[in-house]
Amino acid sequence: MKKYIFLVLIVFVLTSCEKEKNYLREGNKDFEEKHYAEAEDNYRKSLNVDSNYVKAQYNLANSTYKQNKEDLFNQSLLYYDKVLSKDSISDTAIRANTFYNRGNTNFKIAILDSIEKGDRFNDGLKKAVEDYKQTLKINPQDSSAKYNLSLAMRLLKQNQQQNKQKQKKDDQKQEQKPKNQEQNKPKQNQDNQRMLEALKNNERNTLEKLKKEKDKKIINNRNNKDW
Repeated sequence: MKKYIFLVLIVFVLTSCEKEKNYLREGNKDFEEKHYAEAEDNYRKSLNVDSNYVKAQYNLANSTYKQNKEDLFNQSLLYYDKVLSKDSISDTAIRANTFYNRGNTNFKIAILDSIEKGDRFNDGLKKAVEDYKQTLKINPQDSSAKYNLSLAMRLLKQNQQQNKQKQKKDDQKQEQKPKNQEQNKPKQNQDNQRMLEALKNNERNTLEKLKKEKDKKIINNRNNKDW
């Protein structure tokens, strides 16, 4: 009876192993045909059988990256991180490719913020730079990693310079603002003075006019009085 149970367990384990590999193979076929969403499905099925299956994790990250959708880039990063967390990976090519692909993912996340060029732009480029450097540590001859590293560093430097120039202009504007306010004070005072003078002149003219009308009335009354 014990032998029978043992054999059943072996068959079950072998079947499970074959199942995850079958899903992986199906996913690979879909990937080669550029059906990336279908490939993603099969890789997820493979991981449902064995959640630590490194090849399925790596391929799932690649399939979500290839769909080129903003909401899937974080999924790509999640599974690239899982692959890189395995210290037992003996295949240096997979490790180097994972760093390179994660660098590309971080680069794309940065480019999504290329108009505003805010924190996501800077953070994405910095992470991409580090990933490309890690790739080159493993494979110094990787020309694609060299090119992408150079591009990411150039964009990062340009953005930092632009931010410095912007900050300098903002500081100058802040410095000029109090000066302009001080310069405008005499003008405002002059304008206020003119308005007061105009008001006074208007009142004076009105008083003179009223006085003339009063004097005229008195004269008329005198001329028209019965003696």
